[in-house]
Amino acid sequence: MAAIDIIIAERLRQLRKSYGWSLSEAERMTGVSKSMLGQIERGESSPTLATIEKISTGFKLTLKDFLNLP
Repeated sequence: MAAIDIIIAERLRQLRKSYGWSLSEAERMTGVSKSMLGQIERGESSPTLATIEKISTGFKLTLKDFLNLP
């Protein structure tokens, strides 16, 4: 798994837990299937930029904030 995939996986899990969302709730808010979200969190899938953007939008974050970039 690439370093960026680890960052995305950890950030997704961190945000989802801090929002108190189940995978089902995250699916509803982001439009990304819960199976895909789970695969991303477990590092089994490398999301496309479009998918990352959908996820960040669901959390009401910019892409920069989702990736926690300075």
